[in-house]
Amino acid sequence: MHLHPAPPPAEREGCRACASRDACLLGRQRESICQRWQPLMAERAFRKGERLLLQGRVAPTFGVIKVGTVLGLRSGDDGVERPAGLLGRGQALDGTALLLQPAALSCQALSAGRVCEVDVAAATQLGLVDAAFLRDLLLAHAQAHARLADWTRVLGTRSVAGRLAGALLQLAGVQRSVLVRLPSHTVLAALLATTRETIARTLRQFEADQCLARRDRWHCEIDRERLLAFATDAPPRRP
Repeated sequence: MHLHPAPPPAEREGCRACASRDACLLGRQRESICQRWQPLMAERAFRKGERLLLQGRVAPTFGVIKVGTVLGLRSGDDGVERPAGLLGRGQALDGTALLLQPAALSCQALSAGRVCEVDVAAATQLGLVDAAFLRDLLLAHAQAHARLADWTRVLGTRSVAGRLAGALLQLAGVQRSVLVRLPSHTVLAALLATTRETIARTLRQFEADQCLARRDRWHCEIDRERLLAFATDAPPRRP
């Protein structure tokens, strides 16, 4: 299994023109600080199914997702990887790399996308990981823990419909849109501890109940209020 090192920086418009800047740890830095990070940033594409991070390994780069959806995986004492939640635009793949600590999760791309990467050694040598940046990193970690707690809450919902509704709402948050790109039924089934057939059946039920409208095989537009009723195990009445 090969993790790609950061390629040389390519020509790009930079953080100022990035649509993920408001959600990105690096993009939210003051303009003068952001300019110091800019020469170290390299944007690269990743493919669906690519391993972007390995649990327990100290990554040589710190990455932020620019486009795409990524599955977080965690293995326990039995050595079996299990889904822990989904990450999306603006979220850090591994902030612990900046502290030279091993990754807490493995990450696998669920779709093609792009990631911005920074060489950790270079950033450290230039003194960019200072006290002010570490405060921002701590805040980013707190937000990441809150998202993982949200996934734990979703998985604790009793019904499959409730878990799937909660997952769709989380996906909308991760993707910052009510037009949600769906992972495969296999991924959703593994994440929500059910079967592909049950996922397919429940999605059809949601469509009949006007909780979502399918746009194509991979996309649906969700109705937040109606899905919220399912997510709390109180399904809305049929119209």
